Amino acid sequence: VHASSYPPPPQLSPRSHLCPPPPHPRHLFSAMGMQITAPCCPGTSLSGCDSDLLAQPWYSGNCDRHAVESALLRLQKDGTYTVRPSSGPHGSQPFTLAVLLRGRVFNIPIRRLDGGRHYALGREGRNHEELFSSVATMVQHYMRHPLPLVDRHSGSRELTCLLFPTKP
Repeated sequence: VHASSYPPPPQLSPRSHLCPPPPHPRHLFSAMGMQITAPCCPGTSLSGCDSDLLAQPWYSGNCDRHAVESALLRLQKDGTYTVRPSSGPHGSQPFTLAVLLRGRVFNIPIRRLDGGRHYALGREGRNHEELFSSVATMVQHYMRHPLPLVDRHSGSRELTCLLFPTKP
């Protein structure tokens, strides 16, 4: 698949409030020969309210960080994303949102708050964080609204929307 066959990613300014609607994922990924509906790793076991994640086109089952990063880097499309179980202890940070932007994969922790009643994106200690009732609600929000991505080393900030869901 040639990169020129896809439209360039949307250019977002800090004043952008809404993202353009993403192309239908089945069309994009079936053309690339990728499966988007089956869990990445068979035998995944989730409990309670998290079990609905398995049906999501962006949930990567029990895939580890390396498998997810390799898959995103192979696609080379800004705004490609997936949610995977966190590498560390799953207690208050059960998931990680992985997003590709400009050839780099950003891994952003998804924290569970209030005994699982809310989820927040990013590390603890932020003053004005947005709370979401589920991981799916959080993903839907950032499909429509720009997500700020901060380079840990340089401190530079860029914005992207979640555009292309994938499962490695």
